[in-house]
Amino acid sequence: MEKWRGKVVWITGASAGIGEALAKAFWKKGANLVLSARRASELERVCRELGHAPGQSVLSLVIDVAETEQAAGWVSQVMGVYSQLDVLINNAGVSQRSYAIETSLDVDRRIMEVNYFGTVALTKAVLPYMLKAGSGDIVVISSISGKFGFYLRSAYAASKHALHGFFDRENPHPYFPECPDV
Repeated sequence: MEKWRGKVVWITGASAGIGEALAKAFWKKGANLVLSARRASELERVCRELGHAPGQSVLSLVIDVAETEQAAGWVSQVMGVYSQLDVLINNAGVSQRSYAIETSLDVDRRIMEVNYFGTVALTKAVLPYMLKAGSGDIVVISSISGKFGFYLRSAYAASKHALHGFFDRENPHPYFPECPDV
């Protein structure tokens, strides 16, 4: 438990599913949290369910990661409250269930904006702070669809494939060669 006490963990997509479960797990381990999601009411519910813990705090930040031009502002808000960020967990995402031919290009674009560009933008906004601090971890929640396409999930699979390509640790990262753990 001591490993996480005083650490700041930012989880996107924290209002349900994996993000909510991660929030509860890190809270139990003593971390301070930044919880982000689009649905304010669900984010508030998760925060209430965490309860109060001495020496811990939660910053609830209602955001849509697809609004990539706001990423630097969100990071400034977080740093203004905590002045550190130890872990960013890029978990926010949307899916789809339809034949590719029946899926509008607008839906394809929205999935890429949320699942891929939102993750990339937030990561790029956080990296300067982590590099300056000389520490920090970035986690990307993907899917088996990022390795293998699935029936009725073409745009979702494409967005997860893109994440794998961008964050692949087997190759030097073209944007951050000085940071081999990205």
